Amino acid sequence: MKNAFASKMSYFILTFIFLIITASFLFSNFSNFSLGTSSNVATVDGTPISIKEYQTALTRQVEFFNQMMGGQGLTQKQLEEMGIKQSVLNGLIQQKLILNTADQMGFVVSLDEVKNEIKSMPYFKTNNQFDVNLYRNMLQGNGYVPTQFEELVGNDLKQKKVDELFNSTLVSENFVQDVMKFKGNIVTVQGIKVGRQALAPMVTVSEQEIKDYLAKPENQKSLETAYTENFSKYNKPEEVKARHILIQGEDAKALEKIKAIKAKVNAKNFGDIAKKETEDPTGKANGGDLGWFAAGRMVPEFEAVAFKMNKGEISEPVKTQFGYHIIMVEDKKAAETKSLDSVKNELAQMALQKTKGSDLDKLLKTTSENLEAALNKGDIAAVEAVAKKVDGTVFKNTEVNQYDQSLAQTTLAPAEADQIFKAAPGTILNFGNPGTIFLVKVVSKDSKGAEVPAEKLKAEVGSQNQLFSRKVREELLKTMNNKAKVVTNPSLL
Repeated sequence: MKNAFASKMSYFILTFIFLIITASFLFSNFSNFSLGTSSNVATVDGTPISIKEYQTALTRQVEFFNQMMGGQGLTQKQLEEMGIKQSVLNGLIQQKLILNTADQMGFVVSLDEVKNEIKSMPYFKTNNQFDVNLYRNMLQGNGYVPTQFEELVGNDLKQKKVDELFNSTLVSENFVQDVMKFKGNIVTVQGIKVGRQALAPMVTVSEQEIKDYLAKPENQKSLETAYTENFSKYNKPEEVKARHILIQGEDAKALEKIKAIKAKVNAKNFGDIAKKETEDPTGKANGGDLGWFAAGRMVPEFEAVAFKMNKGEISEPVKTQFGYHIIMVEDKKAAETKSLDSVKNELAQMALQKTKGSDLDKLLKTTSENLEAALNKGDIAAVEAVAKKVDGTVFKNTEVNQYDQSLAQTTLAPAEADQIFKAAPGTILNFGNPGTIFLVKVVSKDSKGAEVPAEKLKAEVGSQNQLFSRKVREELLKTMNNKAKVVTNPSLL
């Protein structure tokens, strides 16, 4: 038992070290791929990524997610849905790119640096002294020989030298003062953005048109495709809407505390008590609200209770790896399954709506005019009603600052931002084009141009340095992406 535990511990220690070394790469995007046929998973400017290297990285990443998910093994479907294989390959490719660039820039890591780094790792020490036998045994238990691990550590040190170069780029306090002034120049706006095709559900289609469409055999395949594309819309699993109160710990004291809370909660006061008593940081802000969730979202012990409860019911204490919970089910939705035959009329209507281009253009024009009139009157409720029908984006008293020049999730073009900051309150600006409704009404302006206090300035300088360094790194990776020759073998993934 002791040896088995030690072996498992050494595995996770090496896994942890590996994850530290590769963490900055694992979720990077990379698109400059071509297909190859060699025995390597990929090559980056001629530098190979071997099958063993890829499989080792993938195994560690899967194990990492397994631990995050309570020890449950990931299925092949989950691997694909989470994009783990591709993210691991992306990470290895960008790792090779940066290491190749580091070599070109003359970054050198000596053998002494590697040895000193390994000797400083607490995982290989006994009584605070480096233990060579422990080191070798742990490597052997994880499928490494010393030269392989030393190469891994050397690459990590080389990466750190590149990071130090990025982080050494400093911005001045005067620059930050200007940034803060621009951030303090704020315009509050209201508005809406809707794509042309999003209006299609509002296009009128007659019952006869639907009947004629369904009568044509050649449309059957289109209906089947549309049903598959909208499968999740018509086939929904059972869902529960719940709140919870969490007390961390598994001892008698934690259990006693959760029982005391259970004795005083009811359906009316649950949210208020959750804000005061729960030890879940998010729950303190939202009253323990977990929203709607289907099976597979929560830990098994929690779900086993929640899905058996009735609406309005409060559970007895439930023990999970996070501690003790009490759960209140606010609502439930039964699983829903609709066959293709039961929704064929709706699918036919959707297909026909997409074909009525001229009707859609007219609708785009009239809807834009009606929305502009509603904004002019200050009737934001009417704007929200339209957005709800067509899945549009509403800007309701949203702030735009002169530095970021972004409106919610929309990045404004320089000319658009310029118009917003020049326009007088009450002005409605139309940034739409033939395919989009994009209306913005300037509500108010506020300029906070005072000097930034010294303490806040110091914090902001650090923040801007990090932001600037990250942008420099991103631009370098983008340039490397465009210039590199990357050949991949998808069949080996």
